[in-house]
Order: sequence, then structure tokens, then C-alpha cells
Amino acid sequence: MKTILLTGSEGFVGSYFLKLLKETLLKIVPVCYPLLRPKRGKYVPLDIMNMDMTRTVVKSNKPDIIFHLAAVSSVAKSFRDRPLTYGTNITGTMNLLEAAQTLGKPVRFVFVSTCEVYGGGENLTETAPIALKSPYAVSKYAAELIVRDYAASGIEFVILRPFNHTGPGQSDDFVLPTIARQIAEIEKGKRPPLIEVGNTDIKREFMNVTDVVQAYKLALEKSPAGDTYNIASGSAHSLTRGIEILKSLARVKFDVKTDPNRVRKTDIPVLTGSGKKFSQFTGWQAKIPFAKTLEDLLNFWRAQA
Repeated sequence: MKTILLTGSEGFVGSYFLKLLKETLLKIVPVCYPLLRPKRGKYVPLDIMNMDMTRTVVKSNKPDIIFHLAAVSSVAKSFRDRPLTYGTNITGTMNLLEAAQTLGKPVRFVFVSTCEVYGGGENLTETAPIALKSPYAVSKYAAELIVRDYAASGIEFVILRPFNHTGPGQSDDFVLPTIARQIAEIEKGKRPPLIEVGNTDIKREFMNVTDVVQAYKLALEKSPAGDTYNIASGSAHSLTRGIEILKSLARVKFDVKTDPNRVRKTDIPVLTGSGKKFSQFTGWQAKIPFAKTLEDLLNFWRAQA
């Protein structure tokens, strides 16, 4: 039985992926940041910015696969805290690779990067130019280069560049959860009937997290090592359209106001990709409709309000 070490297992995407991995024949070692250790379940505490701690955890578990999800993943947060972003996303990745190469055996290292490295565009393939427009994008691309560097040390890497995805449990640092939370609070009478948003003209894929973790599972099983793959649906949705759908799902009427503080100077107008390469190897396709994703997201925040 092969052992997989999953970083970021306590996070938004990690929690979905951890549940899915339990359906496989892999021995799972879910690791998480010590201060965020969930109350339920067995998790191994790990601060990936601590080299000694990382070496100890990797050596004691001897994984055959490291699936690296742990990251500062918010573009907005990356502007607010560059040191944390660069430390977690760059140094943390290097520490895992450094520890993995000491095992003296082939290790498959699946690194989850981001579509943000492209800097914008439509139907982007893996060969599209790199255009780094945020500290988050810089950190992820730097980590990609480090992953490739360690290939000479026996690391069998796969780099995944997922396009935007959301779903229940995603932090309200992200745009759709922020809007859904505000609607839920309006429905409960906790705020006036006014939603504050940033640039509503942006277009993203907004895939469902459940579809994305299915792609991650297939990446483990079928993606040839030594290459980069987009996880992309190819379908674009404007934030304006998302708000229209949420309005139709809401139990109350509300107005929408643009808050200048929510509009980033580096907002990317359109960011959609081509997932043909990944689909050719794995057969994966995004299946869950955008409206269903928004309905699930709103119901999640209703339960929190």
C-alpha cells in the first residue's frame, strides 16, 4: 500500500480532497498547520516553514506521494502579507522537497500551483506566457521552478494549475463567498439590504470544488510525471451573472454597490483556461453547473449566519 502525505488537509480544498482520498487504497497521512488542527479526525501537525519539523514528519512517515496543497491562496491576502505568502508558498515548498529527497526512494510530488501565473486571458493552454501580477502568482511560479529543480534529485513531479473554484467552506476572503455571506446576513436581518462588491465585470471559471478534487484524484492516478497541467472547464462566468443567479436564489431583495476598497488595481478582466491536455490523459470534465455551485454556497452561509 502506497502512502500519501497531504499538506493543507485542514483547508477548504484539502478537506474535500481528504474525504475523497479515503475511497482509495492509499494510506493517508493528513498534515496540517499546528494552530489550525481540527478538533475531529487524526491529523499530523506540521509547520512547513520549519525545516527540522518537516524533515521529521516526512522521515517518520516515508510517503511515496506528497500532495502539496498547503498555501496562502488568497490574492488579496498576498498583497496584505507578502512575507507570509512568500514564506509559506516558496520556503514551505522547498522544505518539503528537501525532506523528500532524503528518503532515498522515488517520491511523486504533486504541486498545486495556480492559473494566476498566466496573468489573464481566455482559453489559456499550458504554453501561454507567464505574467505575474500579484505576490500570490509570484510565489506560486517561484515554487514551480523549485519543484522542477528538485527533479534532478529523484522527485517525480506533477504541477497542476487549477482555475478558479469555489464551494461551501471557502473563506469569505474570496468574492463569491463574500457575496453569499452578505446575502445570508441580509436574510437574517443582520445587515441592511445592500451588497458591497468590487469589480463585477470580471470573468472566471468558478468551478465547483467537488469537480476539482476529482481532477486531483485523477492526477494521482493518470497524469504522467514531469509536466504541467491546467485544471480548467473552459467555461467563463461573469461576476455580474453570478450576482444575478444569487439574487434569484435569495429570499429577500437587495441592492448592489461597488465598494472602491474592494476593487484591486491589478484585477484581471478575464481568466479562463483550456483543460484539453489534462482531459486527454485522465478523461476529466467539470460537471457541476454554476447555478448549483452558487446554491450550495448560499445554503452554507445561511447555516453560518
